[in-house]
Amino acid sequence: MANQNDEGQTPAAAGAARERLLRTAYALFQRNSVNTVGVDRIVAEAVVAKTTLYRHFSSKDDLAVSVLRHHEDVWTRGWLEQAIERHETAGARLLGVFDAFDDWFHGDDYEGCLFARTLLETRDPANPVRAAAAAGLENVRALLRALAEEAGVHDPDVFALQLQMLLLGATVAAVHGDLDAAQQARDVARLLLEREGIRTES
Repeated sequence: MANQNDEGQTPAAAGAARERLLRTAYALFQRNSVNTVGVDRIVAEAVVAKTTLYRHFSSKDDLAVSVLRHHEDVWTRGWLEQAIERHETAGARLLGVFDAFDDWFHGDDYEGCLFARTLLETRDPANPVRAAAAAGLENVRALLRALAEEAGVHDPDVFALQLQMLLLGATVAAVHGDLDAAQQARDVARLLLEREGIRTES
């Protein structure tokens, strides 16, 4: 007989409950926000007991941090990095980030940037949720910085910051209804690359 935990669940069932909580919270935080979604709603939609949530996550903040790390796995590594990989040169991949955002903005499930929204609504600098959101944004910037270095940009740190500012501005504009904001930001990014003498063709 399989080992069981103190709820009478097998380890596989316990793992499934944790995954269901994580995915339910992820969907709710995406559609709403971390602050407006309470634990009661999460456990109700995940169809688990509240004690099950606290067995897997020490607090709602702990769950939110796990959600943000999951978002990085799914969105940054699982989608964004893959979406730009088809371009051959680093310069083309930098512009490919804007093409990927354009596809994202036009998707039926576009809700804005979970990292940015969470950062804005979590004001305490000591809050681990804010730190996880900031880390998510920093990792996107690190991706841009690595591409800028590969492309031969003079100051990759400044260039990555400039591109991320364009992307964040486009993200907000798209939430406001300007779904072509990524392409407009792409035009500015192309000018920045041309100023650096960087080839942008795939």
